[in-house]
Amino acid sequence: MTLVDLSKNQVAKISALPLDETLTAQLLEQGFSLRTEVALAHKAPFNGPLAFKLHNTKISIQRSIAEQIQVACV
Repeated sequence: MTLVDLSKNQVAKISALPLDETLTAQLLEQGFSLRTEVALAHKAPFNGPLAFKLHNTKISIQRSIAEQIQVACV
């Protein structure tokens, strides 16, 4: 299951990050680290970016990046 598969306000824990080291480093700087709880806050229309709640803030990422982040339901 990836971040894209979450329904609105569904909570999950990050279980795997992308294989691309540069992308993973950028995600870690934004707070997307292993075992972090994350919830889908908003899906933009027309396959736009997705907004997630984590660490008491909202962060938007591209759908193509969200498809590379594996999660497990809590």
